[in-house]
Amino acid sequence: MSAPASPRPPRPIAASEHWRANPFHRMRLGDATPDRIQYWGNDPRTGNLERGRDILSGRWRIGAEHIKGEFAQPWPLAQPSRHFTARLHSFNWLTDLAALGPVANARIAELIDTWVELYGEWDELAWDPELAAERLYAWLCWGRAAFETGAPERRVALLRSAARHARLLLLAQSELSDRHLGSIKAGAALVLAGAAGFPEARRLSEQGEEMLVEACAKQFLPDGGHLSRSPEALAKAFFDLITATEALEEKPQLITDTLPKLGNMLRMLRHGDGGLACFHGGSEGSAASIDAALARCPGEVRAFQFANHSAFQRLAIGPMCAIFDVGGAPPLSYAERAHASALAFEMSSERERLIVNIGAGRELSPEARQAARATNAHSTLSLGDALSATLEDRRGKGSPRLVGPTLDEVRRSSDESGVTVQGRHDGYRNSFGLLHRRYVFVDNDGKNLRGIDELMRPMKQKGPAPKEHIPYVTRFHLHPSVSARVIEHQMALLETPGGQSWRLRTDAPVIAIEASTYWGGHFPRDTFQITLSGGADPLGHGLSPPNRIRWALARTT
Repeated sequence: MSAPASPRPPRPIAASEHWRANPFHRMRLGDATPDRIQYWGNDPRTGNLERGRDILSGRWRIGAEHIKGEFAQPWPLAQPSRHFTARLHSFNWLTDLAALGPVANARIAELIDTWVELYGEWDELAWDPELAAERLYAWLCWGRAAFETGAPERRVALLRSAARHARLLLLAQSELSDRHLGSIKAGAALVLAGAAGFPEARRLSEQGEEMLVEACAKQFLPDGGHLSRSPEALAKAFFDLITATEALEEKPQLITDTLPKLGNMLRMLRHGDGGLACFHGGSEGSAASIDAALARCPGEVRAFQFANHSAFQRLAIGPMCAIFDVGGAPPLSYAERAHASALAFEMSSERERLIVNIGAGRELSPEARQAARATNAHSTLSLGDALSATLEDRRGKGSPRLVGPTLDEVRRSSDESGVTVQGRHDGYRNSFGLLHRRYVFVDNDGKNLRGIDELMRPMKQKGPAPKEHIPYVTRFHLHPSVSARVIEHQMALLETPGGQSWRLRTDAPVIAIEASTYWGGHFPRDTFQITLSGGADPLGHGLSPPNRIRWALARTT
């Protein structure tokens, strides 16, 4: 059966991809086929049952996009966007379907069988090396129903296609090295293919191991953070490394030394509900997946409250946890998904999130991810609706890369009353001649969080200052489960499903509740934000109003 006419929006094939479209390249993928899968990857990810049930019922949703109606097979259908199609071909959703257990086995087999029938030889989008790596990894962890208990007459075609995936990854190794998380996924997939007994198994394992060792040497900071500064990127890399390392007979020393650092950094970036803080192109992820991976991580557990290299501060006292971004942009080659989030924070209490950033999961469309990078999508101060960083236009060569700002005066102190962290950035200096400094304080009971935002003109600032006051907004994006209302002048009340009640007070001139969105969960959800607004004096020193904005969150129940 030939593939149907593609319903996806067309895309010109880049010059660098012409070699993959060449039939001679496809011949290089060969026909050698394993007899069976000898080893199955033990991925720590736990699927989302709600999404699994949707797929079982024929409802296909990725990020904010979906196919209208219910269809057992999504492949021949018109799809909302090229991004949607790519994520469909990645088979990342196989984890969610497999989470349902044996009831989903027949559907898993049908979906993989049909994909191989339609696209098993070639497709210009589906056989992109990074997508092929994601798909092969998913098959070798969650595709047992197709490869062992599916239709016997289809098994040879499935095994042949899987082997061709592995050979593609070998041929694309140099290209994948520039894709960061893609290179880790590809390395893990090759290791699993070698352990599974694919043709040239030893070569596959060695090449995969080499890619993972190179990633450990180049992609992680000394404190265990990922160079992208994304907690979710760190978690994805950690899951893949755990899975691949367990499939290797001899564990490379660099990987076993790196894994504990990554695990401890993940612990530092978790909220009370076990999920991750949403910074720099990520979502909260799955607490159960993180728990499962950490339980399998070797090495010493080491708790810490500040990560100097990754530039995050954790203020966790009693039931409260606040995570504070006190860093600038990551290195330029890792900055395509970085956010203008300097001095943003998130806060949870017990197991409930209250203050969040709107997040930007990988499955979100590129347009939505771009919008989520703006400063106003974060719980921080924005000045004149400007970004606190620069997005560098790459003239169609990819998403804009984040540049700046410069962070300084980052300090942490504690006394008998609690812990204070401060930081300052220059992201608004070129546009408005002002610096932004933020103080965040958590008391020793974990029931009070206080902050100060200061906007100051540097003594050595040159050039004319704006003549009019500059509008500012300090935003507190709320988790969708939190309700809020203004109860009196300069005061709002926040309430959680668990019965917590918090009072937000401020000396800002105007407090309001406005619409917002949350892209940090499994699916986009509408929510609200509390905004504190006013006008800053372009010549102000930040020590008093209007250039000093104080706010405080106090738990009342």
